[in-house]
Amino acid sequence: MNVLVIYFSQTGGTEKIAKIIEQGILTRGNKCEIIKIKSANTKDFNEFDLIGIGTPTFFYREPRNVRAFIRNIKSVLGKHCFIFCTHGSIIGNTFYYMSKELSKKGFIIIGSFDSYSNSSIQFYPKIMHTAKHPDEIELEEAKKFGENICDISLRIQNGNLNLIQKFELTDNTWWARNPKLLTLERLRENSPKFKVNLDKCTECLICQDNCPVNTIDIEIDHPEIQKEGCIFCWYCEKLCPEGAIEADWTIIRKAARGNLGRYVKILKEAEIQGKFRPYVDYEKII
Repeated sequence: MNVLVIYFSQTGGTEKIAKIIEQGILTRGNKCEIIKIKSANTKDFNEFDLIGIGTPTFFYREPRNVRAFIRNIKSVLGKHCFIFCTHGSIIGNTFYYMSKELSKKGFIIIGSFDSYSNSSIQFYPKIMHTAKHPDEIELEEAKKFGENICDISLRIQNGNLNLIQKFELTDNTWWARNPKLLTLERLRENSPKFKVNLDKCTECLICQDNCPVNTIDIEIDHPEIQKEGCIFCWYCEKLCPEGAIEADWTIIRKAARGNLGRYVKILKEAEIQGKFRPYVDYEKII
């Protein structure tokens, strides 16, 4: 079986999971190509038997660039697809929305995998609750997922339709309501304004090359950042090796503080269920 794995990664966790899934697929003698989402627009999906799409969870669902990528895919008919994601505590409705849009394109969702991953968001503490994730157990689970996913595809082709996955929308929780409020207009209004410090900037182009939606131009006389189309993932500021992209996080840091206690509560419940293993004293990260 010929498999294409597409992924978007901010902190590296999703990329790590994607590569481990690839290893599992290859272990069973299948072919597998793995690419970043920015390079996937030129791919002909008809060349592959199975497509995988992975992303970090951003505001309890898939990021806007992943959403746009799926909506721009040319329609297919009956192509098998699996989805995977990483998250800092709450997977949210990520799989529901991804599967809904992929189904509109004609994909059949045959599997899903999620993992905790270390979070790195500027308005939260540097050491977060899911530090050192994905851990060895999650990586082993990801490899087994990769080993089995092609077999699941073949079993569905042979008539075992019970293996096709369905996802329910959750809309009655605080985190489900949150994304509805965070429109692009509100993010633009509340996000700190990024500035490029020309005394620090070396024009290394790391921020420009890694912007998931190509909304940065560092090479002009007055560098432009957060241009029209920015999805406010704030990835560029984290990446800059010189600290040349500057922003004031004071206001948003105060506003976001209340979420930390909610995350602790959810992770404590997951720990009791054996789904989460803490590697830091996460109850103190509030």
